[in-house]
Amino acid sequence: MAINTDLIKASAQLIAPLGSKVTEYFYNTMFTDHPEVRKMFPAEMGVQAQRLFDSIVYITSNIDKPDALVPYLQRLGSGHIKFDTRPEHYPIVGNSLMKTLAHFAGPAWTKEMAEAWSEAYNLAASVMIEAASKSMDPARYQPISAK
Repeated sequence: MAINTDLIKASAQLIAPLGSKVTEYFYNTMFTDHPEVRKMFPAEMGVQAQRLFDSIVYITSNIDKPDALVPYLQRLGSGHIKFDTRPEHYPIVGNSLMKTLAHFAGPAWTKEMAEAWSEAYNLAASVMIEAASKSMDPARYQPISAK
């Protein structure tokens, strides 16, 4: 099944003008639902929040350009090793992202939109997990499905 990239691009426009409101909501949701991951992040979240928002913008802007997107996701996955990001963290991020998108899209959030974002996130997470697993000790980092 092909990801509905047009729907992702269109729905990304709902959050693009909101900037830090989106990332603040995302991190508040993630840290409330999974306080155990808070220690993986800096005390001051300003730079981290901007990086997350920039990544969302880049990914959604390039969702239909695998030649640009895949290497970017591979770099992200390999880069997250230094933060001790593991395969089991990706569903936490995915769930927080989906809650955030649904919150800000409001009534515009449809089942089709949720499915498109879920498919895209799971694919992106799989690419990142695979890249990370190739960059570290396989006994310590086993790729799993991001679902």
